[in-house]
Amino acid sequence: MNTRSKPRVISDLEPLVGSMFNRIRCSIDRQNRTQLPMTILLIFAIACFAISGISLGQDMPKTAHETKLLLEPNDALIQVQHLHSENSPVIVAQGELDQLIDRNGGGACPLSAALIAAQGIRIMADLPVDPYPHRSALRMFQSKPELKEGRIDNERFVELLAYVCSDLDEKPFAISTVSAPNSPHVTTGQRWSPADGPDLSTKRGELKILAYTVTQADGTVRGRHFVLLKEISDGKLSFLNPGSPLGNRTFIIEYRGESFSSKAQVFFHSPAGVDKSNQTYELNTVFTIRLISPNGDSHGNVGASIESVKSEMEKLAERLQSTGEFSSPNAWRREGATFGLPGLDLPREVGGGGWSASKTLEIFRHAGRHNLNLRDVIGGAHGRPLVKSDSALVRKVLNDLVAGSAYVAVAITEPEAGTDMKQMQSKAVRYGDGFKLTGRKLWNARLREATHVVLYTLAAHGETGSRSAFLLPIDHPGLRIVDRYAHGLTGNSFGGLEFDDMFVSKDHILGEDGDGGKIFTEHFQYWRLMQAAAAIGCGEAALDQMAERIATRDAFGGPIGRFTHLQQPIGEYLTKLRMAMALAREAADLIDQGDYKAASPLVDGLKAEGVEIALAACDAAMRSHGAMGYSREVDLGDRVRDLMGLRIADGTTDVMRMTVVRERYGYEFWKMAVRSYRDDADELDQQPLRGNLMPVKGGTTRD
Repeated sequence: MNTRSKPRVISDLEPLVGSMFNRIRCSIDRQNRTQLPMTILLIFAIACFAISGISLGQDMPKTAHETKLLLEPNDALIQVQHLHSENSPVIVAQGELDQLIDRNGGGACPLSAALIAAQGIRIMADLPVDPYPHRSALRMFQSKPELKEGRIDNERFVELLAYVCSDLDEKPFAISTVSAPNSPHVTTGQRWSPADGPDLSTKRGELKILAYTVTQADGTVRGRHFVLLKEISDGKLSFLNPGSPLGNRTFIIEYRGESFSSKAQVFFHSPAGVDKSNQTYELNTVFTIRLISPNGDSHGNVGASIESVKSEMEKLAERLQSTGEFSSPNAWRREGATFGLPGLDLPREVGGGGWSASKTLEIFRHAGRHNLNLRDVIGGAHGRPLVKSDSALVRKVLNDLVAGSAYVAVAITEPEAGTDMKQMQSKAVRYGDGFKLTGRKLWNARLREATHVVLYTLAAHGETGSRSAFLLPIDHPGLRIVDRYAHGLTGNSFGGLEFDDMFVSKDHILGEDGDGGKIFTEHFQYWRLMQAAAAIGCGEAALDQMAERIATRDAFGGPIGRFTHLQQPIGEYLTKLRMAMALAREAADLIDQGDYKAASPLVDGLKAEGVEIALAACDAAMRSHGAMGYSREVDLGDRVRDLMGLRIADGTTDVMRMTVVRERYGYEFWKMAVRSYRDDADELDQQPLRGNLMPVKGGTTRD
């Protein structure tokens, strides 16, 4: 008979009792009373179980897939209010901080709002609230003394929200903003459409902070006030006011604009008789903190369709065009986090969408239609290899990637080591509980924009040809950026890195020492495929412009489209691009099956031919526009320039074609190409050729 005891399943009540236990003990401590003996507290906890009718050893059945839904903002904020008491103050009211703000800096409303929002987000994330928020407030002032100046712009408030929400036990979150078209506080973020107005709806796992401008009856602007949105119904919204955080306030919403239906301006009015100040409240900015749930409980990217993501990208492209940030990967990733763009192909365990290569491929193609610079804004990009590490440091960066606050560059090539990676000189050596890295990198993109970089070196164990990969903050001590300048793909910087005896802890290595080669191979097979898809989209959009041009441009008495030689390139390249996309989908399916070996020749061929076909298509489209095609009136010149960069980046066309030959006919041709024929001639004579080739005098021939 098996006498082993059954594993005890923790009931839902135990965390509650534990919380009550801690609150009682903390309450006693705060009042400086004599602490009760531990046995009395334990008796109290046991009594709670007895009253509930649950024995300490009782099993509580749970379904294997049981998950907890994220809370609505109203429920979360009500819980914060209910948890607050004189003996357990979990809310820091505005009045408690006002005295710390400079006399001419206005009030501490945004600071109080941020601290209360952090408590609400913690409850939404199923985490305990901060029991000492006043201490946290003091630490906040110590860390960010500029907050004492008072009034803050949108960018600084977003930084403040990120700071107060940083301790969420690695729960990923995203912060976004949308401001009024007439807002003077916007330096980053989007403005709402005058036709649609701001989104004031509430959702599970999402908390919105409304900043509105307060103007006196004589026209004097007093500043902005920040409140936390609870819920909205029938044109009325209820909110938590940091000035009186235990109450519940209500506003009536009024829209104004140039037309009757316009929602360019949003005004708040208190119910009749409540506010006698005769002030005007105009909504200025909506700040949104969104938890990114691995279970898909929030409205994030899990389960999103290809078409819905494309639609959101169209809207974001329009907004970023208007703010001048269209080619900024950081702006795209930051704003795109609201619909899950930077986490599409990352695992659900870190809050990503868990998309397959086959689905993600279509989004890269769509991004390329807009601009080839957008090849860096989708999914984890060069941060995808981070999933190879279990380090808490690396997992935190993965969470930040999903939230749109991290951006990862990669540094492989060196002054004397490009395609020929065997010439790599950067090295790692064991040092204590970590490594010391020494070397130089060159011709690397993204370094000035990135928050982190994946750095490849020779492996510390010294095995020939073995490499290791390290994840480092871009400002890691001892890491220096060297600037160079590229002709195209100007959304990212271009340059290199220098480092000498730079210490990194073991937490920074991806996988084990020597795993860099495998990490590189798998990642770049995926990455090259996605770059080919972006190139295909780039070429297709150019052909669309060409078709419109020859249909509408008149010359010699009619549209130039009647000259069939101008139609021929459209038919040719459109067909070739469709063929390339069909091959790309086949390769993506193989990658989804984990068959990287079978996918390799397809991907390498696509990286070569997909880019070359797209380049030819863009060149034809540019020439069909005549002088305009070479001007900034259209983007065709940029497309040609960027594709010329992509034919070199991530594997040159020539080398990719060589690898296709190698995969089909064996390493002999590869050796002929990349090694000295004179040195290896004798070795080649001793080796049989693979495939259906046979040696003949003067060369080789087919059977």
